[in-house]
Amino acid sequence: MASKKGFIITTPPDYIYQTLDFDTPTKFANELMFARHSMKENELKIWLLTMASLAKENYITNEVMYEYNISLLADKLNINKDKGWRTIIREAIDQVSDKSLKIVKRYSNEEDKQNWSKVPLYDAVEYNDFNDTVSVSINPKMLPYLQDFTEKFTEVDITEMLAIRGITQLKVFMVVKELIAEGTYIISIERFKERLNMPVTSYPNFRDFQRDVLKKAEQQIRKNTSLKQFHFSHDGKGRRPAVNISIHLTDVESKVLPAPKKVVTLEDKIASLDAEHLHLFDEYSSFGIKPEAACYELINGNGLDVLKSNLAYYKEQLKKRKPEQEPLSAGYLITCVKKDYAKSRRKTWLRKAEMNGNAETEVQQTDIKLEDVYKTCKNNAGVLIKKGNMKKLLELFDTAEVSMENMATNMGLPFDFEEARITIQKRDLRNKETMLFREHLAQRLMSGYITMDSII
Repeated sequence: MASKKGFIITTPPDYIYQTLDFDTPTKFANELMFARHSMKENELKIWLLTMASLAKENYITNEVMYEYNISLLADKLNINKDKGWRTIIREAIDQVSDKSLKIVKRYSNEEDKQNWSKVPLYDAVEYNDFNDTVSVSINPKMLPYLQDFTEKFTEVDITEMLAIRGITQLKVFMVVKELIAEGTYIISIERFKERLNMPVTSYPNFRDFQRDVLKKAEQQIRKNTSLKQFHFSHDGKGRRPAVNISIHLTDVESKVLPAPKKVVTLEDKIASLDAEHLHLFDEYSSFGIKPEAACYELINGNGLDVLKSNLAYYKEQLKKRKPEQEPLSAGYLITCVKKDYAKSRRKTWLRKAEMNGNAETEVQQTDIKLEDVYKTCKNNAGVLIKKGNMKKLLELFDTAEVSMENMATNMGLPFDFEEARITIQKRDLRNKETMLFREHLAQRLMSGYITMDSII
Protein backbone atom coordinates (compact mmCIF):
# COMPACT_ATOMS: atom_id res chain seq x y z
CA MET A 1 0.00 0.00 0.00
CA ALA A 2 1.38 3.44 -0.96
CA SER A 3 1.98 5.74 2.00
CA LYS A 4 2.13 8.80 -0.23
CA LYS A 5 1.01 9.16 -3.80
CA GLY A 6 3.75 9.48 -6.44
CA PHE A 7 7.10 9.81 -4.69
CA ILE A 8 7.56 7.44 -1.72
CA ILE A 9 6.25 3.91 -2.12
CA THR A 10 6.06 1.56 0.86
CA THR A 11 7.39 -1.84 -0.19
CA PRO A 12 6.01 -5.23 0.85
CA PRO A 13 7.58 -6.70 4.00
CA ASP A 14 9.15 -9.65 2.14
CA TYR A 15 11.61 -7.49 0.17
CA ILE A 16 15.33 -8.18 0.72
CA TYR A 17 17.62 -5.13 0.86
CA GLN A 18 20.99 -5.21 -0.90
CA THR A 19 23.55 -2.39 -1.08
CA LEU A 20 24.69 -1.12 -4.50
CA ASP A 21 28.20 0.13 -5.31
CA PHE A 22 28.83 2.83 -7.91
CA ASP A 23 32.10 2.00 -9.62
CA THR A 24 34.10 0.94 -12.69
CA PRO A 25 33.13 0.35 -16.34
CA THR A 26 30.01 -1.63 -17.09
CA LYS A 27 27.87 -3.03 -19.91
CA PHE A 28 24.65 -1.63 -21.33
CA ALA A 29 22.36 -3.50 -23.69
CA ASN A 30 22.19 -1.40 -26.87
CA GLU A 31 18.40 -1.32 -26.61
CA LEU A 32 18.83 0.74 -23.43
CA MET A 33 21.42 3.01 -25.02
CA PHE A 34 19.00 4.35 -27.64
CA ALA A 35 15.63 3.81 -25.90
CA ARG A 36 13.30 6.81 -25.95
CA HIS A 37 12.60 8.67 -22.70
CA SER A 38 11.81 12.12 -21.26
CA MET A 39 14.44 12.21 -18.51
CA LYS A 40 16.40 15.36 -17.66
CA GLU A 41 20.15 15.34 -17.02
CA ASN A 42 20.23 14.42 -13.30
CA GLU A 43 17.36 11.95 -13.73
CA LEU A 44 19.16 10.16 -16.57
CA LYS A 45 22.42 10.05 -14.61
CA ILE A 46 20.70 8.60 -11.53
CA TRP A 47 19.12 5.89 -13.67
CA LEU A 48 22.43 5.19 -15.46
CA LEU A 49 24.19 4.79 -12.09
CA THR A 50 21.59 2.26 -10.96
CA MET A 51 21.81 0.29 -14.20
CA ALA A 52 25.62 0.39 -14.20
CA SER A 53 25.70 -1.07 -10.69
CA LEU A 54 23.08 -3.74 -11.38
CA ALA A 55 24.56 -4.90 -14.67
CA LYS A 56 27.60 -6.23 -12.77
CA GLU A 57 25.50 -8.47 -10.50
CA ASN A 58 25.49 -12.22 -11.13
CA TYR A 59 21.78 -12.46 -10.53
CA ILE A 60 19.19 -9.68 -10.48
CA THR A 61 15.65 -10.10 -9.20
CA ASN A 62 12.67 -7.81 -8.73
CA GLU A 63 12.22 -9.25 -5.22
CA VAL A 64 15.23 -7.27 -3.97
CA MET A 65 15.33 -3.58 -3.01
CA TYR A 66 18.71 -2.33 -4.25
CA GLU A 67 19.85 0.41 -1.87
CA TYR A 68 22.36 3.23 -2.32
CA ASN A 69 23.56 6.20 -0.28
CA ILE A 70 22.08 9.67 -0.99
CA SER A 71 25.27 11.55 -0.09
CA LEU A 72 27.34 9.26 -2.34
CA LEU A 73 24.83 9.80 -5.13
CA ALA A 74 25.28 13.58 -4.82
CA ASP A 75 29.08 13.15 -5.01
CA LYS A 76 28.76 11.03 -8.15
CA LEU A 77 26.51 13.67 -9.75
CA ASN A 78 28.98 16.41 -8.73
CA ILE A 79 26.25 18.36 -6.90
CA ASN A 80 27.46 21.21 -4.69
CA LYS A 81 26.64 20.32 -1.09
CA ASP A 82 26.83 23.87 0.24
CA LYS A 83 23.11 24.48 -0.09
CA GLY A 84 19.93 22.65 -1.12
CA TRP A 85 21.58 19.52 -2.49
CA ARG A 86 19.09 17.16 -0.83
CA THR A 87 16.22 19.00 -2.51
CA ILE A 88 17.92 18.54 -5.91
CA ILE A 89 18.37 14.81 -5.25
CA ARG A 90 14.85 14.41 -3.86
CA GLU A 91 13.20 16.14 -6.83
CA ALA A 92 15.26 14.16 -9.36
CA ILE A 93 14.42 10.84 -7.64
CA ASP A 94 10.77 11.88 -7.51
CA GLN A 95 10.73 12.54 -11.26
CA VAL A 96 12.74 9.50 -12.36
CA SER A 97 10.53 7.17 -10.28
CA ASP A 98 7.61 8.00 -12.60
CA LYS A 99 9.46 7.68 -15.93
CA SER A 100 9.43 4.90 -18.53
CA LEU A 101 11.60 3.75 -21.43
CA LYS A 102 10.29 3.06 -24.90
CA ILE A 103 12.48 0.12 -25.97
CA VAL A 104 12.69 -1.39 -29.47
CA LYS A 105 12.15 -5.09 -28.87
CA ARG A 106 15.07 -7.47 -29.12
CA TYR A 107 15.46 -9.61 -32.23
CA SER A 108 13.29 -7.18 -34.21
CA ASN A 109 14.16 -5.09 -37.24
CA GLU A 110 15.03 -1.78 -35.64
CA GLU A 111 13.45 0.09 -38.53
CA ASP A 112 10.10 -1.32 -37.40
CA LYS A 113 9.01 1.61 -35.26
CA GLN A 114 5.91 -0.22 -34.01
CA ASN A 115 7.75 -3.18 -32.47
CA TRP A 116 8.51 -1.67 -29.06
CA SER A 117 7.73 -1.99 -25.36
CA LYS A 118 7.14 0.82 -22.87
CA VAL A 119 8.77 -0.22 -19.58
CA PRO A 120 8.71 1.70 -16.25
CA LEU A 121 12.26 2.33 -15.02
CA TYR A 122 11.58 0.93 -11.55
CA ASP A 123 8.98 -1.31 -9.96
CA ALA A 124 9.17 0.54 -6.64
CA VAL A 125 11.19 3.39 -5.09
CA GLU A 126 11.88 4.31 -1.46
CA TYR A 127 13.47 7.61 -0.48
CA ASN A 128 14.62 7.74 3.16
CA ASP A 129 16.19 10.92 4.55
CA PHE A 130 16.47 9.34 7.99
CA ASN A 131 18.72 6.51 6.77
CA ASP A 132 20.27 8.68 4.02
CA THR A 133 19.31 6.09 1.39
CA VAL A 134 17.37 5.47 -1.80
CA SER A 135 16.15 1.95 -2.56
CA VAL A 136 14.80 0.68 -5.88
CA SER A 137 13.12 -2.50 -7.08
CA ILE A 138 13.69 -3.31 -10.76
CA ASN A 139 10.77 -3.80 -13.11
CA PRO A 140 10.75 -7.48 -14.31
CA LYS A 141 10.47 -6.29 -17.95
CA MET A 142 13.85 -4.60 -17.55
CA LEU A 143 15.70 -7.71 -16.32
CA PRO A 144 16.55 -9.24 -19.75
CA TYR A 145 18.45 -6.09 -20.70
CA LEU A 146 20.50 -6.23 -17.49
CA GLN A 147 21.33 -9.94 -17.42
CA ASP A 148 21.62 -11.16 -21.01
CA PHE A 149 24.65 -9.78 -22.87
CA THR A 150 24.80 -12.46 -25.57
CA GLU A 151 23.35 -9.95 -28.03
CA LYS A 152 24.66 -6.48 -28.91
CA PHE A 153 25.81 -4.43 -25.96
CA THR A 154 28.04 -1.45 -25.23
CA GLU A 155 30.77 -1.28 -22.60
CA VAL A 156 31.10 2.17 -21.05
CA ASP A 157 32.90 3.85 -18.17
CA ILE A 158 30.11 5.24 -16.00
CA THR A 159 32.47 7.93 -14.63
CA GLU A 160 32.89 9.32 -18.16
CA MET A 161 29.14 9.38 -18.65
CA LEU A 162 28.60 11.31 -15.43
CA ALA A 163 31.29 13.85 -16.37
CA ILE A 164 29.42 14.92 -19.53
CA ARG A 165 27.42 18.13 -18.85
CA GLY A 166 24.08 18.73 -20.57
CA ILE A 167 21.33 16.25 -21.40
CA THR A 168 21.76 16.56 -25.19
CA GLN A 169 25.54 16.18 -24.95
CA LEU A 170 25.09 13.09 -22.75
CA LYS A 171 22.65 11.54 -25.26
CA VAL A 172 25.13 12.23 -28.09
CA PHE A 173 27.89 10.48 -26.13
CA MET A 174 25.65 7.44 -25.51
CA VAL A 175 24.76 7.22 -29.20
CA VAL A 176 28.41 7.57 -30.21
CA LYS A 177 29.47 4.77 -27.83
CA GLU A 178 26.66 2.53 -29.08
CA LEU A 179 27.52 3.16 -32.74
CA ILE A 180 31.22 2.51 -32.15
CA ALA A 181 30.31 -0.77 -30.43
CA GLU A 182 28.43 -1.79 -33.57
CA GLY A 183 31.33 -0.74 -35.78
CA THR A 184 29.11 1.90 -37.40
CA TYR A 185 30.85 5.17 -38.14
CA ILE A 186 28.41 6.75 -40.62
CA ILE A 187 24.79 7.50 -39.84
CA SER A 188 22.16 9.65 -41.54
CA ILE A 189 21.32 12.92 -39.83
CA GLU A 190 17.68 11.82 -39.63
CA ARG A 191 18.57 8.52 -37.86
CA PHE A 192 21.01 10.35 -35.57
CA LYS A 193 18.27 12.75 -34.46
CA GLU A 194 15.95 9.80 -33.80
CA ARG A 195 18.58 8.21 -31.57
CA LEU A 196 18.70 11.48 -29.60
CA ASN A 197 14.90 11.38 -29.04
CA MET A 198 14.79 14.50 -31.19
CA PRO A 199 12.12 15.20 -33.85
CA VAL A 200 13.64 14.91 -37.33
CA THR A 201 12.12 18.32 -38.10
CA SER A 202 14.16 20.00 -35.34
CA TYR A 203 17.13 22.12 -36.45
CA PRO A 204 16.03 22.33 -40.13
CA ASN A 205 19.19 24.34 -40.76
CA PHE A 206 22.07 21.86 -40.44
CA ARG A 207 24.50 24.61 -39.42
CA ASP A 208 22.39 25.25 -36.31
CA PHE A 209 22.36 21.52 -35.53
CA GLN A 210 26.13 21.36 -36.03
CA ARG A 211 26.75 24.40 -33.79
CA ASP A 212 24.29 23.70 -30.97
CA VAL A 213 24.43 19.88 -30.82
CA LEU A 214 27.45 18.33 -32.56
CA LYS A 215 30.10 20.94 -31.68
CA LYS A 216 29.01 21.26 -28.04
CA ALA A 217 29.02 17.46 -27.70
CA GLU A 218 32.49 17.28 -29.29
CA GLN A 219 33.86 19.68 -26.67
CA GLN A 220 32.29 17.75 -23.77
CA ILE A 221 33.43 14.35 -25.07
CA ARG A 222 37.02 15.47 -25.72
CA LYS A 223 37.22 17.18 -22.32
CA ASN A 224 35.66 14.46 -20.14
CA THR A 225 36.32 11.10 -21.81
CA SER A 226 39.17 9.07 -23.24
CA LEU A 227 38.09 10.02 -26.81
CA LYS A 228 40.48 12.99 -26.95
CA GLN A 229 40.63 13.21 -30.78
CA PHE A 230 36.94 12.55 -31.37
CA HIS A 231 35.06 14.72 -33.86
CA PHE A 232 32.17 14.69 -36.34
CA SER A 233 32.25 15.42 -40.05
CA HIS A 234 29.49 15.46 -42.68
CA ASP A 235 29.03 14.94 -46.42
CA GLY A 236 27.65 18.39 -47.20
CA LYS A 237 29.65 20.46 -49.66
CA GLY A 238 28.97 23.90 -51.11
CA ARG A 239 25.25 24.14 -51.80
CA ARG A 240 24.77 20.39 -51.44
CA PRO A 241 23.11 19.82 -48.05
CA ALA A 242 24.56 17.36 -45.55
CA VAL A 243 22.76 13.99 -45.38
CA ASN A 244 25.10 11.80 -43.30
CA ILE A 245 27.29 12.31 -40.24
CA SER A 246 30.65 10.54 -39.85
CA ILE A 247 32.19 9.75 -36.45
CA HIS A 248 36.00 9.96 -36.32
CA LEU A 249 38.32 8.50 -33.68
CA THR A 250 41.56 7.42 -35.42
CA ASP A 251 42.43 6.34 -38.96
CA VAL A 252 43.09 2.72 -40.01
CA GLU A 253 46.77 2.99 -39.05
CA SER A 254 45.85 4.29 -35.59
CA LYS A 255 47.10 7.74 -36.43
CA VAL A 256 45.13 10.66 -35.14
CA LEU A 257 42.85 12.10 -37.78
CA PRO A 258 43.12 15.87 -38.20
CA ALA A 259 40.38 17.71 -36.39
CA PRO A 260 38.05 19.76 -38.58
CA LYS A 261 39.36 23.22 -39.40
CA LYS A 262 37.91 25.67 -36.91
CA VAL A 263 35.69 28.31 -38.47
CA VAL A 264 36.07 31.59 -36.60
CA THR A 265 32.62 33.12 -36.26
CA LEU A 266 31.68 36.74 -35.63
CA GLU A 267 30.79 35.73 -32.07
CA ASP A 268 34.32 34.36 -31.62
CA LYS A 269 35.80 37.62 -32.93
CA ILE A 270 33.67 39.77 -30.62
CA ALA A 271 34.51 37.55 -27.65
CA SER A 272 38.24 37.94 -28.40
CA LEU A 273 38.11 41.75 -28.03
CA ASP A 274 39.88 43.10 -24.96
CA ALA A 275 37.79 44.56 -22.13
CA GLU A 276 37.98 48.19 -23.30
CA HIS A 277 37.14 47.44 -26.93
CA LEU A 278 34.32 45.13 -25.83
CA HIS A 279 32.85 47.88 -23.64
CA LEU A 280 33.01 50.30 -26.56
CA PHE A 281 31.41 47.67 -28.84
CA ASP A 282 28.44 47.53 -26.44
CA GLU A 283 28.21 51.33 -26.26
CA TYR A 284 28.36 51.81 -30.03
CA SER A 285 25.77 49.03 -30.50
CA SER A 286 23.45 50.78 -28.04
CA PHE A 287 23.37 53.81 -30.38
CA GLY A 288 21.96 51.63 -33.17
CA ILE A 289 24.98 50.57 -35.22
CA LYS A 290 23.79 47.40 -36.95
CA PRO A 291 24.51 44.69 -37.95
CA GLU A 292 27.01 43.45 -35.39
CA ALA A 293 29.55 42.83 -38.17
CA ALA A 294 29.55 46.55 -39.08
CA CYS A 295 29.95 47.55 -35.42
CA TYR A 296 32.79 45.02 -34.97
CA GLU A 297 34.65 46.36 -38.05
CA LEU A 298 34.35 49.90 -36.70
CA ILE A 299 35.63 48.96 -33.23
CA ASN A 300 38.35 46.62 -34.47
CA GLY A 301 39.56 49.01 -37.16
CA ASN A 302 40.14 52.08 -34.97
CA GLY A 303 42.30 52.94 -31.95
CA LEU A 304 40.91 53.46 -28.47
CA ASP A 305 41.56 57.21 -28.45
CA VAL A 306 39.70 57.71 -31.75
CA LEU A 307 36.76 55.63 -30.59
CA LYS A 308 36.49 57.22 -27.13
CA SER A 309 36.92 60.84 -28.26
CA ASN A 310 34.44 60.59 -31.14
CA LEU A 311 31.88 58.84 -28.94
CA ALA A 312 32.16 61.71 -26.44
CA TYR A 313 31.83 64.20 -29.34
CA TYR A 314 28.71 62.38 -30.63
CA LYS A 315 27.08 62.36 -27.15
CA GLU A 316 27.68 66.11 -26.85
CA GLN A 317 26.01 66.72 -30.24
CA LEU A 318 23.04 64.63 -29.06
CA LYS A 319 22.61 66.91 -26.02
CA LYS A 320 22.63 70.01 -28.22
CA ARG A 321 19.79 68.77 -30.44
CA LYS A 322 16.54 70.70 -30.00
CA PRO A 323 13.31 68.76 -29.37
CA GLU A 324 11.89 69.65 -32.80
CA GLN A 325 15.05 68.45 -34.59
CA GLU A 326 15.50 64.90 -35.90
CA PRO A 327 17.72 62.78 -33.57
CA LEU A 328 21.20 62.01 -34.82
CA SER A 329 21.45 58.67 -36.61
CA ALA A 330 23.81 55.75 -36.07
CA GLY A 331 25.21 56.58 -39.51
CA TYR A 332 26.34 59.96 -38.19
CA LEU A 333 28.24 58.23 -35.37
CA ILE A 334 30.00 56.04 -37.93
CA THR A 335 30.89 59.18 -39.92
CA CYS A 336 32.26 60.84 -36.77
CA VAL A 337 34.71 57.98 -36.32
CA LYS A 338 35.67 57.53 -39.97
CA LYS A 339 36.27 61.27 -40.53
CA ASP A 340 37.59 61.67 -36.96
CA TYR A 341 35.60 64.80 -36.09
CA ALA A 342 37.15 64.83 -32.61
CA LYS A 343 40.73 65.03 -33.90
CA SER A 344 41.25 68.79 -33.46
CA ARG A 345 40.22 68.70 -29.75
CA ARG A 346 41.14 65.10 -28.94
CA LYS A 347 42.41 65.76 -25.39
CA THR A 348 39.26 67.69 -24.44
CA TRP A 349 36.94 64.95 -25.69
CA LEU A 350 39.01 62.22 -24.02
CA ARG A 351 38.76 64.09 -20.69
CA LYS A 352 34.98 64.24 -21.09
CA ALA A 353 34.86 60.54 -21.95
CA GLU A 354 36.88 59.75 -18.82
CA MET A 355 34.66 61.93 -16.60
CA ASN A 356 31.51 60.33 -18.02
CA GLY A 357 33.01 56.88 -17.54
CA ASN A 358 33.93 57.60 -13.93
CA ALA A 359 30.45 58.94 -13.19
CA GLU A 360 28.84 55.88 -14.76
CA THR A 361 31.09 53.56 -12.75
CA GLU A 362 30.23 55.37 -9.52
CA VAL A 363 26.49 55.03 -10.23
CA GLN A 364 26.92 51.31 -10.94
CA GLN A 365 28.95 50.79 -7.77
CA THR A 366 26.35 52.71 -5.72
CA ASP A 367 23.56 50.56 -7.17
CA ILE A 368 25.48 47.38 -6.29
CA LYS A 369 26.13 48.59 -2.72
CA LEU A 370 22.46 49.52 -2.22
CA GLU A 371 21.39 46.14 -3.57
CA ASP A 372 23.72 44.35 -1.13
CA VAL A 373 22.43 46.45 1.78
CA TYR A 374 18.83 45.68 0.83
CA LYS A 375 19.58 41.93 0.68
CA THR A 376 20.99 42.16 4.20
CA CYS A 377 17.89 44.06 5.34
CA LYS A 378 15.62 41.37 3.88
CA ASN A 379 17.57 38.66 5.72
CA ASN A 380 17.37 40.68 8.93
CA ALA A 381 13.62 41.13 8.40
CA GLY A 382 13.26 37.33 8.34
CA VAL A 383 15.20 37.12 11.60
CA LEU A 384 12.88 39.71 13.18
CA ILE A 385 9.78 37.72 12.20
CA LYS A 386 11.34 34.55 13.59
CA LYS A 387 12.79 35.93 16.82
CA GLY A 388 11.46 39.46 17.37
CA ASN A 389 9.23 40.69 20.16
CA MET A 390 5.74 39.68 19.01
CA LYS A 391 3.96 42.68 20.54
CA LYS A 392 6.28 45.12 18.75
CA LEU A 393 6.03 43.14 15.50
CA LEU A 394 2.23 43.23 15.56
CA GLU A 395 2.27 46.97 16.23
CA LEU A 396 4.42 47.42 13.13
CA PHE A 397 2.23 44.98 11.20
CA ASP A 398 -0.97 46.88 12.02
CA THR A 399 0.51 50.15 10.77
CA ALA A 400 1.75 48.43 7.57
CA GLU A 401 -1.68 47.27 6.33
CA VAL A 402 -2.01 49.85 3.53
CA SER A 403 1.61 49.40 2.46
CA MET A 404 1.21 45.62 2.18
CA GLU A 405 -2.11 45.89 0.35
CA ASN A 406 -0.48 48.20 -2.21
CA MET A 407 2.43 45.78 -2.66
CA ALA A 408 0.01 42.86 -3.12
CA THR A 409 -2.03 44.83 -5.68
CA ASN A 410 1.09 45.74 -7.67
CA MET A 411 2.15 42.08 -7.68
CA GLY A 412 -1.34 40.82 -8.58
CA LEU A 413 -1.70 38.88 -5.31
CA PRO A 414 -4.79 38.51 -3.10
CA PHE A 415 -4.29 39.83 0.44
CA ASP A 416 -6.30 39.05 3.60
CA PHE A 417 -5.13 41.19 6.51
CA GLU A 418 -6.58 38.96 9.25
CA GLU A 419 -5.06 35.76 7.79
CA ALA A 420 -1.75 37.57 7.38
CA ARG A 421 -1.80 38.65 11.04
CA ILE A 422 -2.33 35.03 12.15
CA THR A 423 0.59 33.75 10.05
CA ILE A 424 2.85 36.42 11.56
CA GLN A 425 1.88 35.24 15.08
CA LYS A 426 2.79 31.69 13.98
CA ARG A 427 6.14 33.09 12.77
CA ASP A 428 5.54 31.30 9.47
CA LEU A 429 7.96 32.50 6.76
CA ARG A 430 6.62 30.28 3.95
CA ASN A 431 3.68 32.29 2.62
CA LYS A 432 2.99 35.42 0.57
CA GLU A 433 1.56 37.40 3.52
CA THR A 434 4.81 37.09 5.50
CA MET A 435 6.78 37.85 2.34
CA LEU A 436 4.93 41.17 2.00
CA PHE A 437 5.59 42.05 5.66
CA ARG A 438 9.24 41.09 5.26
CA GLU A 439 9.53 43.53 2.32
CA HIS A 440 7.92 46.23 4.49
CA LEU A 441 10.34 45.54 7.37
CA ALA A 442 13.29 45.56 4.97
CA GLN A 443 12.30 49.02 3.74
CA ARG A 444 11.97 50.24 7.34
CA LEU A 445 15.40 48.79 8.26
CA MET A 446 16.92 50.34 5.14
CA SER A 447 15.56 53.80 6.02
CA GLY A 448 16.62 53.49 9.68
CA TYR A 449 13.01 53.81 10.87
CA ILE A 450 13.50 50.64 12.94
CA THR A 451 16.60 48.74 14.16
CA MET A 452 17.25 45.12 15.00
CA ASP A 453 17.92 46.00 18.66
CA SER A 454 14.60 47.82 19.02
CA ILE A 455 12.56 44.75 17.96
CA ILE A 456 14.54 41.74 19.23
